[in-house]
This record gives sequence, C-alpha cells and structure tokens, in this order.
Amino acid sequence: MRTRLLTILILSLTAAASLSAQQQVMDSILADTTLTGTSYSFCFADAVTGEIIFSYDADRNLASASVMKLYPTSVALSLLGPCYRYTTNLLLTGELNTKKGILDGDVVIIGGGDPALGSDYFAEYYGDVTGEWVSALKEAGVKKVKGRVAAGESIYDFNPAPAGWAWGDLGQYYGAGVYDININDNEYNIYITGRAGGEAAIIDSVEDYGKEISLVSYLISSGSTDRGYVYNAPYSAMAWVTGSVPADSSFALRASIPNPPFALVKRLDAAMRKAGIAVDGEPVPERVSTEGKKSLSVAVTLSPTLAEIVKVTNHESVNMYAEALRKHLGREILGEGTWNAGSAVIRQFLDSIGCQPDQAVILDGSGLSSNNNISALMTVRLLVHMHNSSVSEPFIASLPMGAVSGTMKYYFRDEIFKGRVVAKTGTITSAKSFAGYFTTNSGRIIAFTTFANGFTVPSRKITDNMERVVREIMIKY
Repeated sequence: MRTRLLTILILSLTAAASLSAQQQVMDSILADTTLTGTSYSFCFADAVTGEIIFSYDADRNLASASVMKLYPTSVALSLLGPCYRYTTNLLLTGELNTKKGILDGDVVIIGGGDPALGSDYFAEYYGDVTGEWVSALKEAGVKKVKGRVAAGESIYDFNPAPAGWAWGDLGQYYGAGVYDININDNEYNIYITGRAGGEAAIIDSVEDYGKEISLVSYLISSGSTDRGYVYNAPYSAMAWVTGSVPADSSFALRASIPNPPFALVKRLDAAMRKAGIAVDGEPVPERVSTEGKKSLSVAVTLSPTLAEIVKVTNHESVNMYAEALRKHLGREILGEGTWNAGSAVIRQFLDSIGCQPDQAVILDGSGLSSNNNISALMTVRLLVHMHNSSVSEPFIASLPMGAVSGTMKYYFRDEIFKGRVVAKTGTITSAKSFAGYFTTNSGRIIAFTTFANGFTVPSRKITDNMERVVREIMIKY
C-alpha cells in the first residue's frame, strides 16, 4: 500500500512539475511586449482518454485558418467512408443510329461533384479524361452528333463560392469555387513575361482551360516577388489581372476557372472534333436536362477513394477540395447540395460527439474566410474522437508530418520533433494555427490545437512560440 501511495505521489508531483514548466513557457510568451494584442487558444489532451493535460483560453473562439479543413475531412470520412468514390457520367441523349453512327441528340456530361477530376495531384490515376471519353464515344459507334456537347443539370445549387469568402479571393487559384463538374482543380495558368521595372508585363499565353476567358491586364513588372492578382466572378467570361510580377523574368500566375463545367464541355467538344467526330451544334454554357429523354451511358469515370482525396486536401491544403466535401455532405446526407446543408451535417456530427457546435461560427470548410470562429477545445475534442474512431487510420494518414511532408515541411524541424508530429497547418492574415497529434517521450499520443490571432510580428515568431509549448509537453510527459 505504501509503495502504491508513493507511486501516486511521484506521478502527481511529476505532472505538477510538467504543468508548471508549460505555464512558465506560456507566461513568457504572454509577457512579450511585441505580442501585445495577440489572442491565443491552446489545448492539449491525451488522444486515448481525452484528458486535458494543458490548456490556455481553450474555449476562446478564434479564426482557425486552414485547420478548418479538419472538420469536413473528418466528417466525410466518418459518414461517407474512406472507400467512397464520386462518379462522372457521359451520356448520349436521343437516338443513336448505329449503322450510320449518327446521334440525333446531345453528348451530356453528368457531374457527380468529383473535386479531383483531371487534377495534377491524380494525373496518373485519371490519365487523359477527355481522350478516354472520346474513345468511349467511338466504341459506341458515334461518328456524328446532330446536337451538341453540354453539361447536365447540376446536383448542387447555383452558388459555387461560400458566402464568407472575400471578393479578392475568388479569382485566385485558392479561391476556386465548387461545382458538380470540376476540372484541373478548377484552376489554370496565365503565362507572363516581366519586362524592365515599371513597364507593363506581357501575357504570353493562357493554359487550355482559360483560353476562352477575356483577360484585361493592368500588370506591371516590378521587384522580384509575385504580387499579381486575378479578379473574376463565377460564370464570368472576363477576368482582370492586376498588381505586379517579377521584372525581367517569366512567370506563371495561377487563377481560378470561373466556369469549370463549361470549360470541360469545350475541351471535350474540341477533342471530339479533332478525333473526327462531327458535331453540328456549338457548346454553350447553359445546362441541359436529361429528364424524360432517352439516354445511354457510354462512360463512367470514378474518382480516387475519399481517403486519397482527403489526404491531398490536408497534405496540400486544397481549399476547393475541402469545400467540395462540405457541399457534398449536404447532398449525400440531407439530399440538398447547398452550403447550408453541408454545414448542417458537420454541426450535427459535432453535436453527436459532444463538441457543442452552437458555440462556434463555421462559415466555410477550408478556413479561407477570416470570419470563422472556433475554439482549440472543440478542435481537440474532434481530434480525440477521430483518433479513437473506425476511420482513425486514413484520417491520421491525411495529416502531413513535421519537417517532412506537405504544408508541415517547414515546421517542427528540430531534431526532437523528427517523426513525432503530424498536423494540419493554417495561415491567413494575422492568424496562425496547428492541429494534430504528437508522441511524447514516454510514448503518450497527444491531440493538440494551437491558435494565434491578431499578431503584427512575422508569423515565424508565433510558430516558434507554439513549438516551444509542444516541445515542453513532449519532454515532460
């Protein structure tokens, strides 16, 4: 009995000493006058038991940045399953005269919401999507289409961009919208040559999916940093390019495709004509209904598994993928392909695991909106749940490793962290965040979340402070 009591006393004193060391680090951070006005929310818990081992203002709601991606990715894995796949269907409507090879109808792309269709992240998996569809048309005996190539009615609502996103983000690659038919991550490159400082930059060419967009350029050549921006609206046929690009250099400016379904329709139409399939009608952006029409499926393109898509979402921090998962949750679980429905599914899931989502502001699924407000405590509760869930393996595998992969490559690089930290990072103006797991010296797995908002110092200083707290817990527990 005495031995047992002594052991308990030693463990209690060790825990108290650990807590004191962490608090000292936290106190030194708070005492730094250069960080006056910075708000923090930290939470660390045993990933197995859920026991909170250290926290600071853990229930304070702050902007999460890309840590928000953990919400749609975890919920999608839990509710749809890691083996779930999206489908994209190529239909023939009307009558096909197989003897003459004439289709008295349309070739219609029916989108299923696949965010990764034609993505460079999955180039080996998809191959040449339109090329394979053309081959399928030829195998079906199609030589001439009396109608046109078109996109079918959408399974989602008309609004591809979350309401919380800023106008200035919509034209950038990271502000690409979500559609039932997505292609090439809904982005394209504008190839630019910067001339002497102060002179107008030259737009040399535009990648295929952006060739039909009318570009108005106000770009100038200046300095050595990319400060070029693209402004456009969803479904628009015009875009405005402004800012500056590096002088005396060639450069690729990444922009969002304003109408991906129509861009893919035009790509398929061009591929068919090039392959010798005549098409009477010209492609138009309007959708066509297949309801009540005779139709024949000639090709079904399956997406990679949801687990693979989630891994790219979190490793590479792809905003469009995260938002696509959110909207698709609404479609699959509630039968409504809207932003509100997707958010409702996420909130219902959080409520079911005791995360109190009514105390959070969730405006998107990617963290691009600066108006999201969630707490470190709620995020850690989600992480603890996922660690102990049936989909823990694909979820944890989706998180990049410190100093090794994805967006974590340049963080947690000290030797002590090597191979021991996996986390989602987040960065927007005056907001920095990390959330994931690490293994302590004693072998315990800790779920953690660190948020910092409102700082004016370089974000590297904020990151260093967060790493100090993680290091202290890693050593002491």
